[in-house]
Amino acid sequence: MKKRYVIAGVGVRSLCFAKSLLNDYKDCAEIVAFFDNNPLRMKGFNELLKTDIPCFANFAEMVKTTQPTHLIIGTPDYTHDEFVKLAFANGLDVICEKPMATTAEKVRRILELEKQFGRQIIVTFNYRYIPYVAKIKEIIQSGALGKVLSVNLDWHLDRAHGPEYFRRWHANMKKSGGLFVHKATHHFDLVNWFLDDEPLEVAAFGALNIFGANNAFRGERCSTCPHAGGECLFEMKLHKIPADKDIFDKLYWDAENADGYIRDRCLFSKDIDIYDTMNAIVKYKGGAQLSYSLTAYAPYEGYEIAITCENGRLEAAETHAGVFMHSHDDRNIIKIFTGTDRSNQVREDIAVDVDKSEHGGGDTRMYRRIFKADLPDPLRQSAGSHAGAMSCLIGIAANTSIMEKRVVLIDGLLKE
Repeated sequence: MKKRYVIAGVGVRSLCFAKSLLNDYKDCAEIVAFFDNNPLRMKGFNELLKTDIPCFANFAEMVKTTQPTHLIIGTPDYTHDEFVKLAFANGLDVICEKPMATTAEKVRRILELEKQFGRQIIVTFNYRYIPYVAKIKEIIQSGALGKVLSVNLDWHLDRAHGPEYFRRWHANMKKSGGLFVHKATHHFDLVNWFLDDEPLEVAAFGALNIFGANNAFRGERCSTCPHAGGECLFEMKLHKIPADKDIFDKLYWDAENADGYIRDRCLFSKDIDIYDTMNAIVKYKGGAQLSYSLTAYAPYEGYEIAITCENGRLEAAETHAGVFMHSHDDRNIIKIFTGTDRSNQVREDIAVDVDKSEHGGGDTRMYRRIFKADLPDPLRQSAGSHAGAMSCLIGIAANTSIMEKRVVLIDGLLKE
């Protein structure tokens, strides 16, 4: 029998899930409804997909009418716990976009709801499925380098991608948890997964150095801003790509009148309260330590990770966009360093084919795992509520550490 999916929150990310279900999994799944508080956006969503799927703003009516089995949650982060409750109370299992929740209270609520109703949550960590990243996990899991002792992870959002988080609802800490939660939950999950361990305590610093009230001028939005046309270095280039124009028109510009959501708000608005510069130190229960940084205004997009173990060190890096400032030679190559002293050091390079599909091939592989579940999972790429909790709790702890100027215990957040 086919699984029957409802998609709540019809934004760009949900569009990816919908296309995959409609194009690749017709044999085992179907979309029976869309749920959103904006009828114009749901109309545009259907137009983009060339479908006529029923749309609802009343959850009980939707369930009664369409009889779904699963809910895909693509709503703003701070609402995830409410939709988990609605799904579980109506007998639905949940596929939840990351982060699973934005506060410790919401994390605890979701974990309690899962136990109360005996339902299942899948958290969509597509980074685990990228072949390059999966190879790192495979090497660490093999034990060849021994126990992991230290991890350094530096993540860079470039000046095209980074500012996007400051134009949208993500720019409000209460709605997204800031980039430590909304974005870094991906990165923290990777480290948790590589280590097969849980975080113990977190200390962090954060600052808003570029965006928000830092600029000398500001407007309401890019499309009407008097500083557009060259004065603003971060001007949103509306409709630069034809495919984007159709998506933005139907999901945002044409839908504004229904809920007032502005997609191109000024990223120098004085009410922005998230950080664009972040650093954290995480200690794990098994003894490993993570040093993490994230900047939202880098000249190129990508990351560098170094994992130092008892018997060697692994270094890896990806450039996602922009001109890399150093050398392209070792991008998408995993470097392994071993040796006991300077006389017998060895470097081994492991090349991994680059997958140029969506999110480095992570999306297509994750969708198959979620919707088809027909392959073994030796690397344990599937993620449930526990992984979802451990990843976002690091970011939540980091925010708490900054506000309260102290080291924060993860277990303390779970017990409050």
